[in-house]
Amino acid sequence: MLVILIPAAFGAIMSPFVFDSGASRRTWWIFGTLVALPILIILSQIVSWIAFLRHNYDFAFKVSLLPVLDILMIIFLFSVSSDLK
Repeated sequence: MLVILIPAAFGAIMSPFVFDSGASRRTWWIFGTLVALPILIILSQIVSWIAFLRHNYDFAFKVSLLPVLDILMIIFLFSVSSDLK
């Protein structure tokens, strides 16, 4: 999951350009998910490694999948957003 950190950081850097079409509630959601993704990747990897070292494998696996939820939310928000087309 750390491999995706580089494109996620690039997406967070470019996220202010979402507001080129105007600010709306949906663009704020997209901006928030784009900025949160690199932070979520780093935090989920730290927490999942700590849980793994404590032999809590189920929790470690579930925490490591949290960035996937954020990616799915970004895809959903871009697909339903009529402001960004």
